[in-house]
Amino acid sequence: MDDTKRHIGIMGGTFDPIHHAHLVLAKRAYEQYALEEIWMLPNGNPPHKRDTRQADMQCRMEMVKLAIQDIPYLKLCDVERTVAEYHYTYETLRILKERHQDTVFYFIMGADSLFEFENWRKPDLISQECILLAAVRDHCRMEEIEKQIQRLQTLYGAKICLLDTPNMDLASAEIRRRCAANEEISHMVPASVAAYIRQQGLYQDRM
Repeated sequence: MDDTKRHIGIMGGTFDPIHHAHLVLAKRAYEQYALEEIWMLPNGNPPHKRDTRQADMQCRMEMVKLAIQDIPYLKLCDVERTVAEYHYTYETLRILKERHQDTVFYFIMGADSLFEFENWRKPDLISQECILLAAVRDHCRMEEIEKQIQRLQTLYGAKICLLDTPNMDLASAEIRRRCAANEEISHMVPASVAAYIRQQGLYQDRM
């Protein structure tokens, strides 16, 4: 690790809403790779999730702020809060590298995303701008994952590290469904986020 540079994790997501599994994943990355901070990056308009969000950018950003307010190593990154039609990872990383030239970025992603990485826009540029942290929730596919890592390293010169994470069965889609059905979500999200969802009446029109 280059001690002359800052080492920052980037955790992107729609965060619609942010939940406990997101926070656990960020904590694991922070601890396992001795990162200075993790920047939580609410996606503006991710091309792979068109027409699936229920809360607007401002609400999603506010929920992230509430969820991380008492966790000093987590910061909100609002670089995708623009009017752009869609946001691509390579563009976001390029902007961050231009603004923070003294920083090594670690882009946190699920291990399954390694098998979709070649279909992302400009994977070669993404590989130049960051180290990929692939979160592994179980180890039953490790041989397959390691082969894919070798493939991406050969194709793009990608720097890929594995991040060991617990298997937490939480999904934002299920939280939205529960909200629409007036079911309990307090065990799935921070209390401040649950209160905000109730106050704003989010996800009530989904069903």
